[in-house]
Amino acid sequence: MTDADRTSRSQRRLAEELEDDRIGLPGDDATGSVVVEELDYARRTPMFEGRRPVYGAMITTAPENLQSWSDVGVDVVDASCNLEDARSFADGRACYLVRNPADPERIAVACFDRPLLFEADLVLLQEATGALVVQRTPVFGVTRLFEHDQVVSWDGRSWSGRATARSLLPGLQERAPELEPAVAHGLLTLAIHWLAPARAGATLVVHRGVADSSFDTSGAVPPPALTLTDRRHFPPLLSCLMQRDLATLIDTQGAIQTIGVGLLSTATAEAQVGNDHGMRHRSAQRWSFDHPEAIVAVVSSDGPVTVYRAGEPIIGEA
Repeated sequence: MTDADRTSRSQRRLAEELEDDRIGLPGDDATGSVVVEELDYARRTPMFEGRRPVYGAMITTAPENLQSWSDVGVDVVDASCNLEDARSFADGRACYLVRNPADPERIAVACFDRPLLFEADLVLLQEATGALVVQRTPVFGVTRLFEHDQVVSWDGRSWSGRATARSLLPGLQERAPELEPAVAHGLLTLAIHWLAPARAGATLVVHRGVADSSFDTSGAVPPPALTLTDRRHFPPLLSCLMQRDLATLIDTQGAIQTIGVGLLSTATAEAQVGNDHGMRHRSAQRWSFDHPEAIVAVVSSDGPVTVYRAGEPIIGEA
């Protein structure tokens, strides 16, 4: 069996896996075919000196749009080699292979002026340019696809799709119309695109800022002046919350008030709210029952995000 035969069989299996896991391929047949090729390559990049290199590719019929994102500088350079060799120049950090399904013979490398390797970065890149992005991550070696409104990832057993913060924002605003749009978007972005991919369990409480006996602040930490409305503040929040447990209190303007707060619920909440998904979800849902005006986002240590209001999940399922 030739290498081409093995590759073809591998890609057919991958397409069947995606179908079995109810993940639809984006775009037309030509685009879907390139997506499968790139996912297959990213999932099993060739070993070199005992390791698998990280990798990244962008798939677009409008490569000129890659320069439309004003937040980052990019130089798109035509590759003067074949596809296999061109892939070695794409590290999935600051440089990505560029493929155009409408012009399959033309291959390029997009060279960015700063690393774009975090999920949050690539979601913004996809939204700004419309390109599909495939990446094998530097951490955990996860293969994932960024497309319109969702991130598709392979966990070693199956493919799954997670909605982006932007796609979930209208639903949150409908259930919490008083929440400022920038705060709502910041809450979802921090939970879904920063904490969840890092597998950092956390509880984020947005409330009116009135302290009461339902907060156990005995081990609380006063944070720097950080806010959900400034993306530059997400890295320090991620760093801190990866090292701390309990809840983070946030006021309705998005300002981080206190970190490391215990949530105490009433006997009524304990009797009426049942949750068998662990202490973090249980305490958050019960506290939410007692404080129906608040919004509570819970990030599981294995990734899923649930948002509660009045003791009920309004986004996700715990």
